[in-house]
Amino acid sequence: MPDAGERKSAWHRWTALLQDLEVMMKVKAYAGTTLSWVASRWQALRQRRLVLLAAGVAILLFLAVGFRMAGSGAYEVKVLETGRVTRGNLERVLTATGIIKPEEGAEVKTGTRVTGVIETLHVKLGDEVVKGQTVAVMDKREQEAECRKLESELGALQMELALLNETQPLKMQEAVAGVSKARAEVEHAEVTYNRIEELAKTKSVAQAELDRESKDRITARQNKVVQETTRKKLATSYGLERARLEHSINVAAAELESALIRLSYATIVSPIDGVVSGITAQEGETVVAGLQVADLISVLDVSRLELRVYVDENDIGEVKLGDTVRFRVGAYPDRWFSGQVALIHPGPEIRNNIVYYRALVRLTPDTARALRPEMTAHCEMVVGEKKNALLVPNAAFKWVGPRRILLVTDSQGQPRPREAVTGLVGRTNTEVLEGLEEGEVVVTRAELPDILPRAWEPAP
Repeated sequence: MPDAGERKSAWHRWTALLQDLEVMMKVKAYAGTTLSWVASRWQALRQRRLVLLAAGVAILLFLAVGFRMAGSGAYEVKVLETGRVTRGNLERVLTATGIIKPEEGAEVKTGTRVTGVIETLHVKLGDEVVKGQTVAVMDKREQEAECRKLESELGALQMELALLNETQPLKMQEAVAGVSKARAEVEHAEVTYNRIEELAKTKSVAQAELDRESKDRITARQNKVVQETTRKKLATSYGLERARLEHSINVAAAELESALIRLSYATIVSPIDGVVSGITAQEGETVVAGLQVADLISVLDVSRLELRVYVDENDIGEVKLGDTVRFRVGAYPDRWFSGQVALIHPGPEIRNNIVYYRALVRLTPDTARALRPEMTAHCEMVVGEKKNALLVPNAAFKWVGPRRILLVTDSQGQPRPREAVTGLVGRTNTEVLEGLEEGEVVVTRAELPDILPRAWEPAP
């Protein structure tokens, strides 16, 4: 066991060691704080040096630009091309795409209302035809047989009526004669009876003879009634029979006419003058009426074509009826055709999510004959025109800030900015209403300075 002195000595050593450790930790903490402060000050100093360096560079650049401006004229405009203010005619032209189409009614599709076989086809694609020309014939034996049957029935009725008209008048004459004879016999019987009756009163004749004359008188009267009745019956029956036969003849004639119309359907004729543009069935094929009747053969009048121009919705407001339209097609790239706007379709047509409106241009027969349906046309629509207008090239206009100016050369040839009031805008020139004079020179192509002169700035 250590004694008390040794224990005290050990305690002092541990105490000294702990104090040394505490001092070391304080030193370390102070050193860390010092290093952090030094690092932060160094970073701030570094950032300040960068800012000062950037400011110095900017000052040097500004001074360099200033010296360059002072020494080399940075406000100068370098003129590359010029043009003159002139007088002339000006057109406002819109460009659009169009398609050649047949006029309404210029292409007619025809066919047959008869079901059967195409017996003969008289035309082929591209053949020229005239109105009423036979282009195809269907098998029409059935229709012809029906027509012959109805013709026979009609003929029989007509013969029956003719026979009636021939025999009945004779019978009527006989009946009239019988009535006349019966009337004469009645008159004779009346006279004879009256005479015998007078004689019987004087006992000159026997009663038996008077009775016989009375009987003859009654018989004559009855015969007269019979003859008159027979005549009336003949007249009535003749009228009724004739009316019946005439009605039957009218019905038979109507049925025959219908059959002849159905027979005519078997012969297909061209409805208009033109060119055969489509055939949907060939000779020997069976056609079912109601399915191919509408477009068995198509005929196109090549002299009746029109141009449909598709105008953008942003431009349609400038287009008017009567505007001149120039156009050309790929088949004739060096030839320009022309026409006038005859109709602006009120309804829109949307293509590729773009809204268009159709302007219709009628074509003359000579122009139409040189073109073909569905051709694509490059169109120029003249929507505005000025004669003897003051013109300046479009390239002369420059945007300087919010202003649209022209650079006009002065007497020393130096460009000076000027504003002008403009009118109609054409493809290459613009109409000037105020601000320029004829003969003045304007800059059409130039290099503008980086910094514009103070005189160019708009007034406050």
